[in-house]
Parts: sequence; C-alpha cells; structure tokens
Amino acid sequence: MSTANSIIEAIDHLKPVSDIAGKVMALLDDPDCGMSDLSDIIRHEPALTANVLKLANSSYFGLPGKINDAKQAVVYLGMTQVVDLVLMVSCSERFRGSHGGYGLNPGELWKSAVSAAILANDLAEIKGLKQTSLLFTGALLRDIGKVVLDQHVESAIEPILNRVNIQSMTFREAERQVLGFDHCQVGAMVAKNWHFPTPLQCIIRYSHTPLEATGCFLEASIVYMADALCRQMEIGLGIDDPSYPEDDRVSRSVGLQPSQVQGVVDGFGRKMDRVNALFTVE
Repeated sequence: MSTANSIIEAIDHLKPVSDIAGKVMALLDDPDCGMSDLSDIIRHEPALTANVLKLANSSYFGLPGKINDAKQAVVYLGMTQVVDLVLMVSCSERFRGSHGGYGLNPGELWKSAVSAAILANDLAEIKGLKQTSLLFTGALLRDIGKVVLDQHVESAIEPILNRVNIQSMTFREAERQVLGFDHCQVGAMVAKNWHFPTPLQCIIRYSHTPLEATGCFLEASIVYMADALCRQMEIGLGIDDPSYPEDDRVSRSVGLQPSQVQGVVDGFGRKMDRVNALFTVE
C-alpha cells in the first residue's frame, strides 16, 4: 500500500473526537439553535454532563449556588462558553499524547491547541466577529492532521528535513512532496469525514495559508495569527515550527493594530493559567 493510500485509510479509521462534539459543532452552523438545543445534547450524554457540571461548579467560574443540570450551566455560563468547554473536554484525550514525529512531548500538542484557541477567540472578539466559537474551534483543531500523520512523518523525517534544510521548503511543503499530503490537507479531510461545518473545514485547511482561502479568509487569518503568536511565545514548539515564516500581509489584511494584538498577548497568561486550573479540578 502506498503512503498516500495508507494515510487515507488512517483518516477513514480515525475515531471522531466524539459524536457529541460533532453535534455541538453543528450548532455553530445553525443560527436557529439556542440554549435549549445545547442543553438537550449535553444532558443525554451522562459522562459529558458530569464533566460540564464539574467544571461549572469549580472555583474557575465562581458561580452563585450549586449548578445541578446542563440547562443551568448553559444559562449561567452562556452558550459560547459551554460550547468551548464541551469541545476542550472532547478533544483533550486526542491531543494529550506524545507526537514524536513532530518532536512534541506528551501534552505539548494539547497546550498548543488550547493556547491558539484562547488567542484566536480574543482576536475575534476585538475584531467584532459574532461567531467566536467557530474561531476557537478552528484554532483548537487546526493541527488535527498531525495526529494522523505523526507516525508517517516519523518514518520519513530524513527526506522531509532534507527538503526543509536544503531546498528551503516549509515543513508542510515537504510533507506534501514526501507523503502526498500535508497536515493541513489531512486535517481538512478529517473534518469533512467527521461532518464538521464547512467553514470549520475551510479554517483547518488554510490555517497556514489564509491568503489562499476562499470563503473563510478572515477566520483562517485570525487562526494563522494565533498560531504565529504561539510560536512567538514558544508554546508547543515542534520540529516543523521554525520552517513557517510569518507573512505580514495576513495581519495587515485582518486590520488589527499592533497594540490590540499585544493586549491579547498580555492577557493570555492569566487565561491559560485559569484553563490549566480548570482541567485539574477535583
């Protein structure tokens, strides 16, 4: 079996983050869905209900009184925050392992995913975008393709790095030459297989090349900027990260002032500390 066919088979057999995450992400694409729809989805999944209530009752939120059911959690926390929580819980297991092909120790891909999600959400809020959860999710899942390609990259790391170092390719370009696909393409294929909303598929596909995106240029650009900020802060750096030069045209096109971006960076540490505390609550 060729490498490309092997990768396609791995995509087909990759277990979705969860059925519930797929249902929740579908809400991002449906303007008619509301709080009751979200709470109905959560309350029919006992394990997810337990996790959401555990998080809602943590000191992280400091909500008044005891939150006893999913509907209460959605009312007090709001749809956007609960959707983000559900997706972080659902994706946690998938990203927390080690990904040696990319030079990432256990937990580093997870840290990078959550960090970019927080940054993208804040950039989207400053930009005044309404669907901040779409940006949060796009940044969270932008590297899902690495989960599929990890072992293939590890097996082919020498020819990939030769192309990066000798021919001055990006790691993604070298992946495509050696393996037949890059991790963004694979991520978009995974998203399509899992029936994610079309805008989310687009964001994942163009998270490194937003200037090529049609239909999600602004959203992909914001995720691109969040990804670049993670590298600047040396969060979850892998073997591929040094090969991605930052394109100033993207930030200029988004139209955010340097002071606005710096404000997001300045507030990031506190938010990430809270998320770390949130996911270690007993």
